[in-house]
Amino acid sequence: MRGIFVLEEQTISKIAAGEVVDRPASVVKELVENSIDAGCRRVVVEVGKGGREYIRVTDDGCGISEEDVEAAFEKHATSKITRIEDLAALQTLGFRGEALPSIAAVSRIELSTRHESEGFGTYLRVEGGVELKERRRITRAVGTTIEIKSLFYNLPARIGTIKSESTELRHIIDVCINYVVIYPEIKFELFHDEMENPIMSTLGNGEMLDAIVNTYGSSIARELIELKEPDSPVASSPIIDIQVGGYISKPALVYSTKGHLHTYVNRRFVRNELMNKAIRKGYGTLLAKYTHPFVVVSLYIEPGEINVNIHPKKHEISFYHPTEVFHAIVKSVSATLRHADLIPEVVDVEKEKTREATAGAERAKLFGVPDVGRWEAIEALQTSFQTEGTPEISESRVEGGSGSGSDSGSLDIRPAPLYQILDSYIIAQTEADDMIMVDQHAAAERINFERLTGKYGQRIDKQALLRPYVPELSPHQLFLLRENEDTLRDMGFDIEQFGEGSYIIRAIPVVFYRLIGEEEIMDVMEDLVEESGKREDRLRILFATAACRASVKAGEKLSYESMRQIMEGLKNTKIPYTCPHGRPTMIRMSKKEIEKRFKRR
Repeated sequence: MRGIFVLEEQTISKIAAGEVVDRPASVVKELVENSIDAGCRRVVVEVGKGGREYIRVTDDGCGISEEDVEAAFEKHATSKITRIEDLAALQTLGFRGEALPSIAAVSRIELSTRHESEGFGTYLRVEGGVELKERRRITRAVGTTIEIKSLFYNLPARIGTIKSESTELRHIIDVCINYVVIYPEIKFELFHDEMENPIMSTLGNGEMLDAIVNTYGSSIARELIELKEPDSPVASSPIIDIQVGGYISKPALVYSTKGHLHTYVNRRFVRNELMNKAIRKGYGTLLAKYTHPFVVVSLYIEPGEINVNIHPKKHEISFYHPTEVFHAIVKSVSATLRHADLIPEVVDVEKEKTREATAGAERAKLFGVPDVGRWEAIEALQTSFQTEGTPEISESRVEGGSGSGSDSGSLDIRPAPLYQILDSYIIAQTEADDMIMVDQHAAAERINFERLTGKYGQRIDKQALLRPYVPELSPHQLFLLRENEDTLRDMGFDIEQFGEGSYIIRAIPVVFYRLIGEEEIMDVMEDLVEESGKREDRLRILFATAACRASVKAGEKLSYESMRQIMEGLKNTKIPYTCPHGRPTMIRMSKKEIEKRFKRR
């Protein structure tokens, strides 16, 4: 008996559709991309019940001609390419010819369109991807409207995978944001449940910053820096031409997730780990562990240098010269931060909270959202400040020089007078009469860290212990040492097995000489082996830990000379704004803000 059969065409279509359409948001993505490729200047997205009831996308693009409307629903029918070689010069978002056929296979579709060369429009109604229910000529403006109804009506099991209305709406909002930010010349509007006012509306004036403000609110604009090479607008490579643009946030604005990392290649939204790592490396030690900045990084590169034909959703791409791309992004991010004023400002927090709460209430009333659950999707658009996370040391040098940070001596802090408060903070004044409050421990950490990295670089010297140390090891610690013996020796620890279940330690890195006791040696070694990065990453942890141990502590009274030395040392560091773990070294309260507090303004 035969055990292998060729599936019928309808079953094949439904299976293939699952790669492109898995929720309402993926439908919105494909339809918006079609609108952009059609050269539109305006896109209106309307959804009902989070996309479960209907999805309607209208644009003013070039439209579809009468003779092409039915062909648009055939598999692999596209106007973007004609042969495989065209992928090397691809300028459009779509090219596979799978979007409309896949959507049609699992829904009921109504298409209304008029091509710019025709004096009339065409209406088409398709069901289940195979059955043409109606076709006629109509009167309408140039452009296209596609309405999707009854998504997954013929796949009952898939209907159950659709989440709550608020969750699906949040995903739709995320999709729209991805295009709003990178296509600021297009006016985007998003409506939900036949509401009079849009959830999202942009100006379409071509300014990326305005599109970001329209989407996330004006408060975020204060924390953004335009991403560019200060000395050259192009982050060029000797092998390929690469341009990097966009906006990045100051280290004061961070989040606990990667949801605000917007990365684009040739205006295509992508999820690429290489780009994410390059962005983080460009920030150097300005970010704490488990925190992520707000970024919009737009990469322009020759189409032939990337492979976009990896997955039907087209979010994944690969670079043919990844090293060049990586270094171009690192250089752009680090140079931008190096020339920026990154001292966090003291603002009226309560006033900001009140303003945001009032704005949120007004939006809730405007959009008619009766409960918190449904409002979560809209609230996801609002910015929030993330508290400190667990520290991490990131790349601080680019091609032999300093990474993020200021130019040496660029801080305009006056040498006197200086004051200490709470035995932990130094109060200073700038040439512009702003007040600067410096965390003495974080500042000393930064100074000591740069001193150690400057002195040792990639070298680790050992210091023999006066007497060998045999720690009492838990089973977990014993396993860690066995698995990482070579790594620890490379980091300056002289260790070897001592019997079946123990180790003997004869030397430690010289940077810890007289800074740690025997009971702390295991803590340092565990921190090092838990770092899964490269050798340079472990070195930074080593130097950062030693710098922390060598620095003055919070609660320690300082003489005037000690305060002066810390301030002078901080001014001469390459990255004065944070300690090597990503914590801020200082905050600023402007003269204007001080005078406002005392009612002088």
